[in-house]
Amino acid sequence: MSDDPPCFDVARVEAVVHERLGARVSATALPSERDQNFALAIEGEARLVLKVAAAGEDRAFLVAQQRAMQHVAARTARTPRVVAWRDGETLTEIAAPDGRVHLAWLVTRLPGVPLAQVARRSEALLARFGAATAELAGALEGFDDPALHRDFHWDLARGRAVIDRHRGAIDDAELGAAIDAVVRQFDDHTAPVLADVARGALHSDLNDYNVLVDGDDVTGIVDFGDMVHGIAIGELAIAAGYAMLDAGDPLSVLWHLVHGYHARRAIGEAERTAVFGLAALRLGMSACLAAVQQRRHPDNAYLGVSQAPVRRTLPRLARTPFSLAAATVRSACVAPTSAALDASLARRRARIGRSVRVAYRRPLHIVRGERQYLFDADGRRYLDAYNNVPHVGHCHPRVVAAAARQNALLNTNTRYLHDGILAYADQLVATLPAPLGVCFFVSAASEANELAIRLARAATGRRDLLVLDAAYHGNTTTLIDASPYKHAGPGGHGAPAWVRVAPLADDYRGAYRRGDRDAGARYAADAAAHVDDRLAAFLAESCPSVGGQIMFPPGYLAGVYRAVRAAGGVCIADEVQTGLGRLGTAFWGFADQGVVPDIVVLGKSLGNGHPLAAVVTTPAIADAFDNGMEYFSTYGGNPVACAVGAAVLDVLRDEELQAHARAVGDDLLAGLRALQARHARIGDVRGSGLFLGAELVEDRASLAPATDAATYVANRMRDEGILLGTDGPLHNVIKIRPPMPFDAGDAAHLLATLDRVLGELSA
Repeated sequence: MSDDPPCFDVARVEAVVHERLGARVSATALPSERDQNFALAIEGEARLVLKVAAAGEDRAFLVAQQRAMQHVAARTARTPRVVAWRDGETLTEIAAPDGRVHLAWLVTRLPGVPLAQVARRSEALLARFGAATAELAGALEGFDDPALHRDFHWDLARGRAVIDRHRGAIDDAELGAAIDAVVRQFDDHTAPVLADVARGALHSDLNDYNVLVDGDDVTGIVDFGDMVHGIAIGELAIAAGYAMLDAGDPLSVLWHLVHGYHARRAIGEAERTAVFGLAALRLGMSACLAAVQQRRHPDNAYLGVSQAPVRRTLPRLARTPFSLAAATVRSACVAPTSAALDASLARRRARIGRSVRVAYRRPLHIVRGERQYLFDADGRRYLDAYNNVPHVGHCHPRVVAAAARQNALLNTNTRYLHDGILAYADQLVATLPAPLGVCFFVSAASEANELAIRLARAATGRRDLLVLDAAYHGNTTTLIDASPYKHAGPGGHGAPAWVRVAPLADDYRGAYRRGDRDAGARYAADAAAHVDDRLAAFLAESCPSVGGQIMFPPGYLAGVYRAVRAAGGVCIADEVQTGLGRLGTAFWGFADQGVVPDIVVLGKSLGNGHPLAAVVTTPAIADAFDNGMEYFSTYGGNPVACAVGAAVLDVLRDEELQAHARAVGDDLLAGLRALQARHARIGDVRGSGLFLGAELVEDRASLAPATDAATYVANRMRDEGILLGTDGPLHNVIKIRPPMPFDAGDAAHLLATLDRVLGELSA
């Protein structure tokens, strides 16, 4: 370990700088581990940084560090320049109060704030961090100095030995177990390739306090005090280790960092394998060395602040299979770059709220759709196995023509009589069982679910709602409150008093399993325990999609519906994801459970992409809602929407798409089960028709979710030209919900590609 750090106060620093630089300055202490750093303001402007080295620091190394900084500064503007004192020297001696002598020097101060202070980091910032790291590595290429070939405790090449030496200083049991797990994976997956990676001079400390940023740009890389001659790719690994701290999706951070790096500086195969293991090892080293330093200097607040994210993050990295991380790195290296795509993303970030996310690590720039295919700005075709909104196919000509004809004739609201809404209502009601016969048309499913709750409250005179865990029903304030997927997730505030949450009837990983006797009845009994005379309604998807493509066990909905109705409540079926023949077995998902709801909510696929949703209920409930307050939706039920909805139903009938979904879905389900037999990460396959899910697990005994693997699969399938999504409470379910024209050839292509991508996880 290094000598004790210096302990100069601000007054002493200001006096020394005034004496030796010839300028009056005001100094502010900056955080550091073993040196002391001070920001120096001259005439009120922060221009310089004073660096005071630990007593006993090797002068030859400080000279080498300055030489390296000047070498790099000549090749990039992202690093500080060394500033000479008034006597022309770049190093000066300062005596401490205890008599020890410290070397001090000046560098220019760069703009920006430390990356550690940026809570939300965009993909663009991460990519630019990667590019800046590559730029630094390129600038250091060819530089060397004998002083860099040193025995240094922060040298990543010595990381394994450092952890062995200081592991005993870790008192935190969870952190210690994480370090041990990292070491085991490092020995198995990373150490064997290190003989093949290049060596060179490197900064060696791209932690999130040494990287300065402004918005989405990297403005500076500071503090070259840990320079060594070591593992060259360690520069990227160290950057990645600290960038992944407290990240919601560490492998996504790694992907964008590597993608930005590789675009500037190619990464070899051995380096691709080693990056993540070295990153995790660095954090393990940091934890061990900090534990030693904390024992020696218990009052060093910087150590406590800097180590808290390491303690939170390292256990998650330790649970990440290194083979999966290496596959993620490889995918980032092969992903193409696109200036047009980057420009579009930059414009989006400037004008669209950042909470409006885009899909995939490398977003798609889609410009055209046709049936089950999407086309990007470069003309590449993607097989869409994800988007269930264009139900009868993207831009189906009959639907497009119906919208165009009506738009050219009339489009107004429902305060005027129009036969189109009546014809469409008749056509829609004909697909539903009695007594469902009264329609309300709106523009979106959120609006429809909001209305369904109002109908239920009007009919019962009650307020409370029963929903299922992990459910999602829409984006209004009421529906966020009624959606555990949102109110119990990031940014949520929990369920309000009027919302009761029943367990999700998941017979794969829930309390009652697929082989259990009467699983449906037992889940129904658990839901019924939440029912009383204050309950207005039970709101549930007929097959939960966001919940993980769940197929309820037999008898479940019937049991809950009985309990709710016996207590005077009503039953709402959310068919937004599963209706219109998608399941193949029935036109509406609730029919497979043998129930008839009191209120049905329809949306998404109803308009094939046109904003159209509906609520269909019984005459009695509709009458109860007619309490004197007018209900009006500006665009709901307009002539164009009704023409589009009618055309969708016509296409479904004429092209026999429900039967098509059954046939293709059966083949696809059988193919997924065959993949399950070959790939241990597929824990469960479920679904019906073109509503399918494959749940990925780390092992089938514990059912530990393979969330990162699911994310990897979805992104790699996108690279291969097939669009899939992930969902479920644990975000580990691959969901397959293509447009209905998706055919047997598409299914075979999807299965073959998925087989290959899953194989990459064990390569």
